[in-house]
Amino acid sequence: MLEIEQNERILKVIHKHWFVLLGDLIFLFVALAAPVVFLVVLSSIPIENAFSFSGTKFFAGGFFFFAWLAIVWMIAWKMWTTYYLDTIIITDKRVFDIDQHGLFSRESGSFRIDRIQNITVHQKGIIQTLLNFGSVQFETAGGNGEDFVAEYIGSPYEVKRLINQMQDGTLDKAQEVLLHSDTIERLGMTESEDSVEKREQREEGRGGKLGEREGL
Repeated sequence: MLEIEQNERILKVIHKHWFVLLGDLIFLFVALAAPVVFLVVLSSIPIENAFSFSGTKFFAGGFFFFAWLAIVWMIAWKMWTTYYLDTIIITDKRVFDIDQHGLFSRESGSFRIDRIQNITVHQKGIIQTLLNFGSVQFETAGGNGEDFVAEYIGSPYEVKRLINQMQDGTLDKAQEVLLHSDTIERLGMTESEDSVEKREQREEGRGGKLGEREGL
């Protein structure tokens, strides 16, 4: 489960590019056409001599056809679940990487935006360039195995631009906090200097009054 802080806002949810599904769709198309070929081959084989069952070729073919459709449906559901739940989530504070493996397996990790040191976009070949997708490599501070690559991401340069804007905003906030703390420190020093001057003036005034009294 994704743990979002109370004051944290989700800015963008990124899925893999639709081109990733193209190979899966081709596989599913071939898998759906396979029963038709199987039924054609089955009609030319004297199946009654090979198997003993009470029925016709129509019922036997229908049984295998719907059984195969159930298998293809489960494979298609697994492919779609992996595609849809395998995401990159960008908030105003962190980047979440969610890797979906099958129907019931998931890995997730996160790192703060202010820890990102470099973002590199890789687009290989004419297909990725024309369809505007590629890989985004995040390099974080420390380099203790926390760097990772998000592959087949659509509009990778927009993702990089968004995170850079968030980094600039975070940097501005940090500078504001630093300036604010410096201002408070300076004000405190000024107040302390003013108080010292006022104390010295009071002491001088008291000394003058005592001198006048002694003169009297």
